[in-house]
Amino acid sequence: MLILDGYVDEPANFGVPPYISPHARYLAGAALDATDGQAELRYRTADQWRNDPRDVAECILWGDFLVVISGALVPGVYLRGRPLSFREAQQTVEAFRGPALLAGSAAMYGFGQGGGKPAVGRDRLARMFKFLGKRHPDKLLHDVLAGEDPDPLKRRTMDEWHRWSVLGSGVTQLHPDHPNPLIAELDTYYGCVRYVNSGCSFCIEPKEGKPEYRPIQHVVDEVRALAEAGVVNFRLGGQACFYSYQARGLGETPTPKPDPQAIEQLLRGIHDACPGLRTLHLDNADPAVMAAHEREAREVTRLIARYMTPGNIAALGMETADPRVVEENNLNAMPEEVWLAMEILNEEGGHRGWNGVPCILPGLNFLAGLWGEREETWQLNRAFLERLSASDLLVRRINIRQILSTTQDFGTDGHKFHRFKQWCRQEVDVPMLHKVFPEGTILRDVYLEKHDGNVTFGRQLGTYPILVGLPYKTGLDRFVDVRITDHGKRSVTGIEAPLSLNRASLKALSSLPGVGDKRAMRLHRARPYTEHQAVLDALDDQDVARNLMPMVRLGEPE
Repeated sequence: MLILDGYVDEPANFGVPPYISPHARYLAGAALDATDGQAELRYRTADQWRNDPRDVAECILWGDFLVVISGALVPGVYLRGRPLSFREAQQTVEAFRGPALLAGSAAMYGFGQGGGKPAVGRDRLARMFKFLGKRHPDKLLHDVLAGEDPDPLKRRTMDEWHRWSVLGSGVTQLHPDHPNPLIAELDTYYGCVRYVNSGCSFCIEPKEGKPEYRPIQHVVDEVRALAEAGVVNFRLGGQACFYSYQARGLGETPTPKPDPQAIEQLLRGIHDACPGLRTLHLDNADPAVMAAHEREAREVTRLIARYMTPGNIAALGMETADPRVVEENNLNAMPEEVWLAMEILNEEGGHRGWNGVPCILPGLNFLAGLWGEREETWQLNRAFLERLSASDLLVRRINIRQILSTTQDFGTDGHKFHRFKQWCRQEVDVPMLHKVFPEGTILRDVYLEKHDGNVTFGRQLGTYPILVGLPYKTGLDRFVDVRITDHGKRSVTGIEAPLSLNRASLKALSSLPGVGDKRAMRLHRARPYTEHQAVLDALDDQDVARNLMPMVRLGEPE
């Protein structure tokens, strides 16, 4: 069986590199379970597929069964990794001699093409693929391979979920990012606690019905199996709200009470299961749950700051600051509830951690095109962000997206949407970036992964990491510490910390604060350096030279 990972970008599931989604692992586990471990598996990412035509041809001839994973529902811009296009999937299925199964949200909602473009409809996909895994594709695959009656809407049992997550852990070793910077996305439950009131008008999660929480031991067992396969980076991203995991009162209220004891048991269990743990992050938090149970929310936030890697983001589903739009779309929180959730996150988790970034900060979402939108909506959104800018609260990121084909005003030219987005990017994002990532801050463990001209781009591992640009070319696929020297609109510029004076390129030397091209040439000509006095002698400005001392490293020449 060939698993072609075309990547998913869903509201509660992410699988674009360096992430690997649970889909690939569950599918591999289901195939092995159905065949008593006899299935031969090959796993390829979309980028491997398009970059190696020989391997494509060989895999197509080799395989008996094809599984394609796809679900780029949320428009995104990716530093590395491009989701599989419909044309690429179509060409692969047509060339493959055996049956094909489509997994991921594409099977239920159409083949997403990114950037807000319309999805390819299910009718067309049904003609391409013999099987569409509309609910739990691993369950469908298992039943097909085991000779049972295949039902695309059938759910896996909790025992199957546990078994397949462990059995399929080894597929991570076939991912090109293994072992680092690969991040394994983990599910804690499916569905949404707001299913009792049907949830938000635009969201797919409540449609799953009553959520089913995975037992703590099941998640821990999966982490242990992944750790044995060499994985050291994890994100608890497969949930609508992390604070609602094992919450009390599920089904009685849309805001059940968080259980800090269960969450601590989970986080401690993950640490015990992976002694070499390097990254542990989360995604998604319901501000209404946090506001309704402030004491428990503060306790959970403190646990996050204690057990998880700094740099976490709790994505709050705000969507709008207009109370009328909140009511018409049955959204989860009023603006003041969101504000309280932001205060909790800042006060309990806003302190800076060992890697240079705050332990956990809120992330805000704004959606254009919701029912009931009006001119006042944008005024209220702007007033909320102006209040934020004038306060001491920090947010890590603000996503502004547009729903297509819901209202005529915002589904066509989107003039108000684009005007608001442009204002926010300039007036809110840029000053906030300076607050969250002050100049001089050292970001630890930045993974360098891409060249663009003479710029080297990298990121820390985790949820929505800040894009870091080094204004010079240097080696990729390695971790470095970076000192921030400047800010862009949604990124920061920096230099390696410390920068080796004896090894750095001219371009790197000129990037040092106060140096520039002419002084960089002086530094370059006077190499090698074995003592600080030589640096002072090489420059015409002693203040600049002294300021450089904490930023550079001397030692052996290249």
